[in-house]
Amino acid sequence: MTDTKLRELLVVIDDHYGRARSLEERRADTQIYIRAFGTIPDEIVEKALYTAFTQCRFQNQLIVDWCAEIKKLLSAQQPSANDLWTQAAAAARKIEANLYYQTHGGLVTPTGKLTGEDFKSRNAEIFAALPVAVQRWAGSPADLSEIFSSRSSADLRQFVRPGFDRAVQDAPVESLQPPALPGGAAPAQIGGGTA
Repeated sequence: MTDTKLRELLVVIDDHYGRARSLEERRADTQIYIRAFGTIPDEIVEKALYTAFTQCRFQNQLIVDWCAEIKKLLSAQQPSANDLWTQAAAAARKIEANLYYQTHGGLVTPTGKLTGEDFKSRNAEIFAALPVAVQRWAGSPADLSEIFSSRSSADLRQFVRPGFDRAVQDAPVESLQPPALPGGAAPAQIGGGTA
């Protein structure tokens, strides 16, 4: 959250409750809000404030209600466990195909021969494009492929998916997004055309 937006919202809060506060009180609140909302985008903080106003019964509870609304808005922006499961399954299929070519001498294409090392680096790229929570759950590209290829869909649903859902649920929010790549490049599309 930017300083400008914070000052603006502090004025909105004071106006809403019809109170005039001392400079010391405002500084104390500013420090609390900076620590609570420092990395959250302005538009989310502002939207959550107005929603918190509709639910807050006591002025002293505003920060609690405000934080709860921010958590709701942030969690709504995160991919669901279902989305992450689908991404993991798609990545596992691509990695499995690449592992086949990697262990069977590569592949000759119209543009040249792809060696086992080429497929190994492609698998690393596919795996690195997955959110960190999924990477931690799977362990490695080969492990991810093994999880999805060695079990029936019924076994995946009954035995594997509950552990995956727990891992995603317990993961920090920031680890549910695809990792940022160096230089601001967009992560590779998992469903895209390798092999």
